[in-house]
Amino acid sequence: MFEKQIAVFLTLYVTGSFTKTAERLFMSQGTVSKYIAFLEKKFGPLVKRNNNGVVVNEQGKLVFDYFIKMLDQEFQMKYELLQMEEAHPTITISTIPSIVNYHIFQVIKEFQKKYPAIEVRFQESSMRDWEKDISPEKIDFLFFHQMNERISLLNYEALAGEFEEFVVAVNRNNSLSTYPELHFKDLVNEKFFLLDWSTKKVDPILNVLKKDFAESQILYIGQNLDMILSSVSSNMGVSILLKHIIPDKETHQLKLVPFNDLEGGKVVLVRRRQMDHSRPADLFWEFVMTNQLIKKVFHNGLFSLLLDRHE
Repeated sequence: MFEKQIAVFLTLYVTGSFTKTAERLFMSQGTVSKYIAFLEKKFGPLVKRNNNGVVVNEQGKLVFDYFIKMLDQEFQMKYELLQMEEAHPTITISTIPSIVNYHIFQVIKEFQKKYPAIEVRFQESSMRDWEKDISPEKIDFLFFHQMNERISLLNYEALAGEFEEFVVAVNRNNSLSTYPELHFKDLVNEKFFLLDWSTKKVDPILNVLKKDFAESQILYIGQNLDMILSSVSSNMGVSILLKHIIPDKETHQLKLVPFNDLEGGKVVLVRRRQMDHSRPADLFWEFVMTNQLIKKVFHNGLFSLLLDRHE
């Protein structure tokens, strides 16, 4: 079983820090220490504490390897049982269109390759209210940008992915492309092509532009990202976007300059808490967690379990 104690130990193995483990798993350091003490009582000493953090000893490395093997075997068992009991197992993810630019999409492809009988379906999220988007019973997961939205850990479980940052997309021939970073004050003479942030409860970009810029400077607000990038590539204006929204193939004529006047947030995978999830959905959830821990991709797409702070 993928118990919380195992999640804590796997995370500690990778981070080498009680502090970072607590941050990744939204726990107190006391809870992390309690879970490690529980495992050490069961298996003997697993880690050595020093001034630089934590070093996993040889016993700990052995336990880590066995945990990974155990989980892989457990997942395979669940998958084979699932095939015996369900003719067409599926999971449905309500998602932003740019999911293909995030690490989670690679995890989904690995999941489908390993468990081909489970069909992964995608439904484009309106993102006007993320809680409504995940309300229908047919939706298992929601993947979206978390900006100012608060996720209640009493009502939802969440896996946090890449941290996002805002950038200004400009044509490479635009003088702004030489700036090391940009601010709103640097854009007072620019025309804007904007992605429709009415998909958020609060639009951080439009609020500032409507207050401090002329209405005539906003040439487009909509969902057509290709048109936005084509317009910027043609040096018709600029756009303020989240960095991962922009496909790599679209950047050859663009310069993405860091924009530090806005905080970008992160992407999250969310599901409802305290409900009977389907067996395919449970398998996918656990696969995402263990996949990220095994691959040790903390700076390029780690998904860490957001556990209930009140446990």
